[in-house]
Amino acid sequence: MATERAQKIIAQSGLMSRRKAEEAIAQGRVALNGVVFTQMGQTLDPERDVLTVDGQRVELKLQKRTFLFYKPRGIVTTKSDELGRKTVMDFFQDVPGVNPVGRLDVDSEGLLLMSEDGDLLLKLTHPRYGVQKVYEVDVTPALIGAAESPFSSALVKGFPNLRAKLMTGIMLEDGPGKFDAVVELKSGTYRVTVSEGRNRFIRRMFQAVGLSVSRLKRLSMGEYRLGDLKPGERLEVFGREVVR
Repeated sequence: MATERAQKIIAQSGLMSRRKAEEAIAQGRVALNGVVFTQMGQTLDPERDVLTVDGQRVELKLQKRTFLFYKPRGIVTTKSDELGRKTVMDFFQDVPGVNPVGRLDVDSEGLLLMSEDGDLLLKLTHPRYGVQKVYEVDVTPALIGAAESPFSSALVKGFPNLRAKLMTGIMLEDGPGKFDAVVELKSGTYRVTVSEGRNRFIRRMFQAVGLSVSRLKRLSMGEYRLGDLKPGERLEVFGREVVR
């Protein structure tokens, strides 16, 4: 097995977080093959070396890797694409075992989790768990042609009426839908919270009230946050801890 940094092995074992592991090393509480060390760069082979914290041997647990990823616009959320378009896997050629957690359509951007953990994928995407996702959405009046949207009056009466329609429920072609929350950040920009996972759901909801989505950015998914990631960047996470 390849060598790994001591603090990473401790965090993967579940004994403590990576930050706490670094503190323990600095405090002289960690030993490798019986020898205490305090430097952060110490590496070891978990299959051959003995690592202890406060005299307790660290047993390695295989960690399924999970990443926060800022999916840029124009990138396809699939493992491969028959049209030859760039996919999220182009950003994870060094971690081929990860899979996209849920979907984020090609025209959208923002937080996408990539993980080897099938249980996490199920927890975050199955409707029975009702995991909330938060988006920032820019909209413009839609070109609806001769037939007006049944809710086009929302454009005249302003945000309160628009919010009421989106929160109460709108009948879409695949059944009723509604937002969990919608907040106007500024004219034409909204923060939307949904528990839905249907294809292009937010875009179709706004279209139903006479608005077209010009930009859609996912900010969070359950407990996971995009933070200050930039398009194309990623951060690995262990449990709830972000590893920078």
